[in-house]
Amino acid sequence: MRKTSDLVNEMRAESEHAWLVAIAVGFETETKFVFSSRRHPLEELDQLVKNGGSPVGLLRFDKENSTVQGSYRPFLEYEHEEWAKTYLAGLLDKTDEILELSRDRVPGFPKAY
Repeated sequence: MRKTSDLVNEMRAESEHAWLVAIAVGFETETKFVFSSRRHPLEELDQLVKNGGSPVGLLRFDKENSTVQGSYRPFLEYEHEEWAKTYLAGLLDKTDEILELSRDRVPGFPKAY
């Protein structure tokens, strides 16, 4: 597996031409996301990996008018793994929920009044 900084750089490069990009991090019973819109995505990804997560690939969201279209791409380490493609494609079924998560503030930071 490449360094987490390489994965974040890949996400940032992808996000230059997208509305939003997220790294999908798989755990045994759940998936967490690191969003391109965050201030400290490397630190978030490092923490998720430290907690046992595996970065699988990128979810890309493009917005046209009021419609959001999602696509996915496994990281190079998993590009030939059918399970990774199926996993990421299945996440797109939850696009609305993922987009809502991207709007949430990072836990531990106080909300402004």
